[in-house]
Amino acid sequence: MAENQRPSGLAIASLVTGILSILSPFAGFALGIAGIVCGAIDMSRIKKGLSSEKGKGLDIAGIITGAVGIVVQIVIIIVIIVASFKYFT
Repeated sequence: MAENQRPSGLAIASLVTGILSILSPFAGFALGIAGIVCGAIDMSRIKKGLSSEKGKGLDIAGIITGAVGIVVQIVIIIVIIVASFKYFT
């Protein structure tokens, strides 16, 4: 049972990709989606008893940072579009 006491790889992947989605311009959208998906899959596995409860906080943080990363990417795209319209008109 010692192996069940650690967060799952999906929980760690969710958090890492979520954080990277905020820090990576342009690749952040895909990383944000990956963070949300990994977190959701692991949360489902925790609910079914297939994964450790220890990863629940990492999953939640990964889902939140993934969503924030997607929002940041959308804002960056909007800023680029608005700036290009101002520059070229």
